[in-house]
Amino acid sequence: MRYNFMKRTRWLIFIIYVISFQSGIGQTVSDILSRHELASGLNSRQKIKTLTSIGKITQMGNTLPISIIQKRPNKYRFDVHLDEGRITQAYDGMFGWTFNPFAGADTLLLDGPELAQIRESADFDGILHSYRQKGFSIQLAGKVKVGSQNAYKIQIKKPSGEVMNFYLDVNTYLVIKSDVGLLINGMPYVAESVFGDYRKVGGMILPYYIQTRNGAMLTEIRIDTVRLNETMEDYYFQWKHAR
Repeated sequence: MRYNFMKRTRWLIFIIYVISFQSGIGQTVSDILSRHELASGLNSRQKIKTLTSIGKITQMGNTLPISIIQKRPNKYRFDVHLDEGRITQAYDGMFGWTFNPFAGADTLLLDGPELAQIRESADFDGILHSYRQKGFSIQLAGKVKVGSQNAYKIQIKKPSGEVMNFYLDVNTYLVIKSDVGLLINGMPYVAESVFGDYRKVGGMILPYYIQTRNGAMLTEIRIDTVRLNETMEDYYFQWKHAR
């Protein structure tokens, strides 16, 4: 069951590193992104070297402790902690890898869509701040309803044609939803995330609640603690030190 739990949440990592996306009112994308930087506390975030989030993940009736560790500029690690060990996915700036002791003794390198997604998760400041350097295009796709809230819909398009949508509350300037189309094992999926319980940490505004829906699969993450600028050596993210 634990192997299936992690297998079904493998794409959740993509979500963890959207946690910096907030924005504000503006007539153009440039206006919105400028206000986004102010609302999200980007200036404060750019002074942060490491960010550790401690919380719990719930899926299929199971709730387990997790840790998410980011190190500037592009290192990332996601652990599900169990009594018998831990299940890990990580990116060390070059290689993405996963280790699941319940599925086998080997550390597996990621490739294809999995590698692309975890690489994006490792972007410390988030894709809304780095889309231009990555060669992605961006546009404002109008104003839409997300539940009872009005939101700006911002689309980011990759050269591959993949489109990512971010929905920014017009009053709070925070991202309240995101969705992206994924191709997993040749099958198309839409991963949708909802963000809430925003709190101020170190000058940044971060969501302490994330709900992800992938088809009929519902996953919730609740963050309890965020720690900043802890010393974190690079080897902690490297696949050769996975075990």
